[in-house]
Amino acid sequence: MERLKGTNGKPVSAYAEPSIDSLLKHSIRTQLESLLQSKISVEQRIELLQKSFVDAISLILSDTKVTHHQLVKAFETMYDQAVQSMALAELSQEVLTRQYISPTGLIMSPYNCKHTIKDVYRIKGYARGIDKAIQSKIKHKAKINILYPACGPFAPLILPLLSYYKDTKKYSAQQLQVMLIDVQPGAVMTLRQLVKDLQLDEYISLIEEVDATQFVPDVGIDLLVLEAMQHGFTKEGQLSIAKHLVQFLNIDGWMIPQNVSVRGMMVIGETEFNQQWKAADYSHSTMLSDVAQQDRIELGEIMKINKSTLLGLEEVELEGGVKVVPANQVVLPVGVTDMSKRIFAVYAQIETFAQEGVEQYDSGITHPRPDTSIYIDLKPKDLEHTHFVASSGDTVQFFYQLSGLPGFVPVKIQGQTDA
Repeated sequence: MERLKGTNGKPVSAYAEPSIDSLLKHSIRTQLESLLQSKISVEQRIELLQKSFVDAISLILSDTKVTHHQLVKAFETMYDQAVQSMALAELSQEVLTRQYISPTGLIMSPYNCKHTIKDVYRIKGYARGIDKAIQSKIKHKAKINILYPACGPFAPLILPLLSYYKDTKKYSAQQLQVMLIDVQPGAVMTLRQLVKDLQLDEYISLIEEVDATQFVPDVGIDLLVLEAMQHGFTKEGQLSIAKHLVQFLNIDGWMIPQNVSVRGMMVIGETEFNQQWKAADYSHSTMLSDVAQQDRIELGEIMKINKSTLLGLEEVELEGGVKVVPANQVVLPVGVTDMSKRIFAVYAQIETFAQEGVEQYDSGITHPRPDTSIYIDLKPKDLEHTHFVASSGDTVQFFYQLSGLPGFVPVKIQGQTDA
């Protein structure tokens, strides 16, 4: 690794040259930008990396108003620097792009996961919540053990915070110990490089390649930080991971997010997903249109996920080994004249901690997800086994499928007539 030690004025061989061909072959522009960035010395690269992480978190923890443009710029810079560490990890193309469906959900490739660090309001909601939770815990405990499963290649909910804590001396490694686990070999390889570059080794007690639904920690957990979601609470294994790991929380331990409320609604697709965003510069909960909000038919909460509900979940195994858990019942409202023209959609409201969170449209994980397989007061011309048909006034029991690609399965309560 001698070639990585360099200062200004030395030949190209004395500079950090990330193996970008395999990492960024899908983007010529990014490839060329990375080549230009690689002409700085190792010391300069590490300094820029650390500064970008601290700057991004400083903005979102600030109580003064910060513009959307400022946040986006800071997070883009953090991403650009983190990708350099990913390149240095020298992932093969196969390891970088491997994506598959596990028994409990979609396992995203490291290549696709790397973009999460640019999700400004997802990270803001989590980081502010985690910071408040740590502040609360540290008053009563000398050391906090934090577990972050399915953390991806950049562990974006924790590593920027740790960089900020180290830089500001807010919390020491004697106070915080973090375990990072992920099932993807490429994520683990990148994590090791990134933690080294950020010089955060003293805060990290474990980096391990392991399925989060099989992991057994050797210490009690004070904070379980988990975000393995997609919109509509589908596809990824958030619930299966949380269901397994909640048992390892100390009796006074907390899960972040503290509460996830998954809700259903009937919407006019054009109003909800198109018209209300035409005049908006970007999608965010503060940009929601009053007209679109009033046009919604809210169905209520389909499922609530928190420490208490997870500990009480009753799993049901069906034929073929498919596992489900019962969610809530919803009564479809009557008297909605245009119900047959509406689309069923699911969205999540995420409270990370102490009123911090991620609201509708703040992030991809909270964008309402339309489900066009559900028909209310309408029968499709060609009825398929994947379609669900019900009528206004029906009571619908929702189940959540844990196996394969997770998601909600509606079942009409028996004794009711078809639409």
